[in-house]
Amino acid sequence: KRLKYIDFIAQYANLNESEQAQYEQRLQQSSHKEVIMGPVQQAVEKSMQQGIEQGREEGKQEKAIEIARTLLNKGMDIGEVSEISRLSEQEIRKLSVH
Repeated sequence: KRLKYIDFIAQYANLNESEQAQYEQRLQQSSHKEVIMGPVQQAVEKSMQQGIEQGREEGKQEKAIEIARTLLNKGMDIGEVSEISRLSEQEIRKLSVH
């Protein structure tokens, strides 16, 4: 079912503006508009939310790495850097190599 929605979104995205307008006009005339678009809209919104959450997690990871590098540059012990940054000691060792 998800693949059908993904395929639909991909096909819709490839339509030019005129084709999109025609499709939307036909869709508005359809009595099945809610049935068709409800799940698609939910899938799009869920994908967007997942993207936002992934971006937040990546941002947190980048900030932790930045903090760890700063602490390492100040000569702090790897164990302490790990405790403060919440990165593993292995991850911090990789940073200290670079």
